[in-house]
Amino acid sequence: MTDLVTLTIDDRQVSVPKGTLVVDAAAKLDIEIPVFCSHPKLDPVACCRMCLVEISGPRGMMLMTACSVPVAQDMVVKTDTQQVKEVQEANLAFILLNHPLDCPICDKGGECPLQDQTMQFGPGLSQLVEPKRLKNKNYLISDTIVLDQERCVVCWRCIRYLEEWEDKPQLALFERGGKTIIDIQDGQPVDAKTSGNIIDICPVGALTNRVARFAYRPWEIERTPSICTQCSMGCNLRIDTRTHKLRRVIGRENMQVNDQWICDKGRFANGWVNDASRLTMPLVRKEGKLQPASWGEALGVVAERLQGIKQQHGADAIGAIGSAKLSNESNYLLQRFMRQLIGANNIDHRDGGDVAALPTGLPALADVMKPQYGPDPKHDVIVLVGLDPNEELPVLDVHLKRAVRRGKAQLVIVHPRQIELTRYHGPFLQANPGTEVTLLNGLLRALTEREATKSEAHALVSGASDRQVEQLCGVRMAEVRKAADLLAAAQNPLLIYGPGVAHGKAGLALRQALTNLALYLGKPENLAYVGREANSQGCRDVGVLPDRLPGHAALDDRMASDLLGKLWSCSLPVHPGKTYQQMLDGAGDAIKALYIMGANPASERPAWAENLDKLDFLVVQELFLTETAAKADVVLPAVSWAEQDGAFTNLERRVQRAPKALGDPQSKAAPDWMILDHLAAYFDAQWGHSSAQAVSAEIAQ
Repeated sequence: MTDLVTLTIDDRQVSVPKGTLVVDAAAKLDIEIPVFCSHPKLDPVACCRMCLVEISGPRGMMLMTACSVPVAQDMVVKTDTQQVKEVQEANLAFILLNHPLDCPICDKGGECPLQDQTMQFGPGLSQLVEPKRLKNKNYLISDTIVLDQERCVVCWRCIRYLEEWEDKPQLALFERGGKTIIDIQDGQPVDAKTSGNIIDICPVGALTNRVARFAYRPWEIERTPSICTQCSMGCNLRIDTRTHKLRRVIGRENMQVNDQWICDKGRFANGWVNDASRLTMPLVRKEGKLQPASWGEALGVVAERLQGIKQQHGADAIGAIGSAKLSNESNYLLQRFMRQLIGANNIDHRDGGDVAALPTGLPALADVMKPQYGPDPKHDVIVLVGLDPNEELPVLDVHLKRAVRRGKAQLVIVHPRQIELTRYHGPFLQANPGTEVTLLNGLLRALTEREATKSEAHALVSGASDRQVEQLCGVRMAEVRKAADLLAAAQNPLLIYGPGVAHGKAGLALRQALTNLALYLGKPENLAYVGREANSQGCRDVGVLPDRLPGHAALDDRMASDLLGKLWSCSLPVHPGKTYQQMLDGAGDAIKALYIMGANPASERPAWAENLDKLDFLVVQELFLTETAAKADVVLPAVSWAEQDGAFTNLERRVQRAPKALGDPQSKAAPDWMILDHLAAYFDAQWGHSSAQAVSAEIAQ
């Protein structure tokens, strides 16, 4: 049970957990103590002096910083005395001495704590007679972040975020006194993968978003809570729009998913939503060229050609490719279209049926994040196999760094490259590509060697000798035994692997080796596969796989087939379909027609680009005229995640909705699920989904 401390603030009593800071205790009573440097996600530093209040001490009531002083039993705090008021006014006067009066053009204007606190706590009178000091303006500290040194109040929030969370001290204080500035080292711009978070936590307009600069006024934008679709984390964010354009993206707090941080890709890489080259109407190939057409004509051509190919070559000559970048609803309807209306299981997505994944997802992101907030870590050893969080899951990377640096967790890394997380001196098993199975078997053997009586597990991996591990894998056994020592002592280890090491037959062997290791450790539930894209988990869950129905049911699962057959009013195909790679390898041969939604395989391999040209018929549903779309016979224009409702399932199988945030009244593009719903009508199937929520209800059913 948490120890409670009772204190008095402005003659009102409050009980809070031991260790609570005075500023947070006051907030429990709805008493606002102004702050600039203090932030709930950063360690206290007490440098701005804005939060000075009177606190009882050995010499009576003394001025102390509320953001750094923990509460004590029977403490007395005064936040409304004349002395406190004078100190607050003086601090604001000093801050404003050299702060530029450019609020009308500052991106922070209208949502600026300095403006708000000047109105609430400031003197209302300027005593400045000297000229203001001038410093650098419009100064790039990275490709995407602009620093205005004149506006900076030297709160250190940006410095502390990069040090405490990213472990990259790329900003620092330079000069002294009134000349103090925040700056980078010469020629060393900020390159942290989540550096844009310093824009959100800056209490003034000193740090601004170069991509969104001067594109909005805060009081004129519409705010839509949404999620990021750049990777499988599913970070919560807010989309700000105005006049049918996406103006900016900022982080949104969800302590179960991303805390309040988002990565720079999620924040800045959204210009494509407003791109003028987006597809706005259907295209049909006539006389060798793609030409504009109506929706009726385009969908009619798709239905006529697919039905003709089915009659001539059979249903198995038609395949469909979904996308882990798109919503559950869109992918669900695509696999229903293939199984119900075409009659084939040739349905897959990139890193789908070709990858030996697990259906379960990560146990819980909050458990990985917990070590930084609670005294008891949920996972004390985390094994990463073929996964580089810094590049693939930057926000997860930030939480892993923080947990390791605070001594709450340790990492074991199995990767052919020396990824960034290897700098934390945990065991790094740099196996040669393709030898990961031997290495994992060697790790399990190192664990089983501790047994007095050798188990079945030891016999299973006895062939992975020290010599084989060192010569084949290129890893020293001393490092392997170091990893084994950590795992043997772990209370609750977590094993995570990614698609880079899980393809084909080698992927099946790797999954089995990891399963053996997890079983031996007594934690089979703590083995997780993590996909790269936003809806990698959702695609699998809704059945965009050639050998699995929605809900991961096997094709020969009679109960699942009967339920779906009744729901869809059809008999389901029973033999497995072709995977993503098999369909593209066989395009123009066994596969005569492809329906590609939100994917661009022509850009992946030259051989696939050539095979697409050999198809009898190609339909592409896309935002842009990609390399694949340029080869299509029919192109169906879709809208982005920001312009349609949809649900995405993140790496822990958390289903989150991304509501529609904007739309272009001039465009005839449509949501992906709606295109498929209308196409079904041309096959004499009346699906009749009136909204994405209606499709979600069917998925749940």
